[in-house]
Amino acid sequence: MLSQALTESHDARRQFPAGLLQPEGCARFGMDALLLAAFAARSLHALSPAGRAPVLELGCGVGAALLAVALLDENVRALGVEHSPELAQAAEENILRLGLADRLHVLCGTLPTRECLRRCRTWLTEQPSGKQGAALILANPPYWTRREGRTSPHALVETARRDTDATLDDFCQSAAALTRHKGYFCCIYDARMLPRLFEACARHHLGIRRLLPVHPRKGEPAGRILLEARKGTAHDLHMEEALYLHPSAQEKDARWTPEALQFCPFLGRQS
Repeated sequence: MLSQALTESHDARRQFPAGLLQPEGCARFGMDALLLAAFAARSLHALSPAGRAPVLELGCGVGAALLAVALLDENVRALGVEHSPELAQAAEENILRLGLADRLHVLCGTLPTRECLRRCRTWLTEQPSGKQGAALILANPPYWTRREGRTSPHALVETARRDTDATLDDFCQSAAALTRHKGYFCCIYDARMLPRLFEACARHHLGIRRLLPVHPRKGEPAGRILLEARKGTAHDLHMEEALYLHPSAQEKDARWTPEALQFCPFLGRQS
């Protein structure tokens, strides 16, 4: 039985992210979660192996980004925080399926409530090097406010898209409360709303250090921005060279550019 479980978890890791459990009616995870994980892993690799834990993901959904970070860095011990009990349960099952329950855990709670922050801090203090806070926090906050965008009939989709339960400011506040001094905060956000993200980071003393614009194709405007900030530091912005995800319309043989697959190899395995 143990041999069979190891084989199954090995196969699940090899196929990741294809095959992840996603409850009916939830917002399906996509490239945003995978790009965020690849970007956050690069921030972690700037630290010594011993300093790369613990990690938190705020709003982990079914665990796609959390799992991707753990697969990219075997030193990661991480906690995913998720408001929806249904999604939190799916994340736990996905963690078990990939055989990562020794390193990854899920907490069902609502940020930035005092009780949820307390439970996160309790978990942090139980981890090596965790008493001072998380080494890195990653998040894919909702891009729209209650008054923006189309309304979905599915409650789980609404929660993911829109700040019905937690606002962008809640995510930044929670990140500032839970990360260690000069710890990293990495997130992905709609490029059109970048000023909103800058303002939220500044309010909570998260100094913006690195930006990576993500474009669908050359000649098209950036759709997403990947941001790295550090707690308690001044803004010292480094703009990285743009990442182009898809080849030109004339190149029909490939879905992803070589640069995109080098940045995040999981993109090529999506079902």
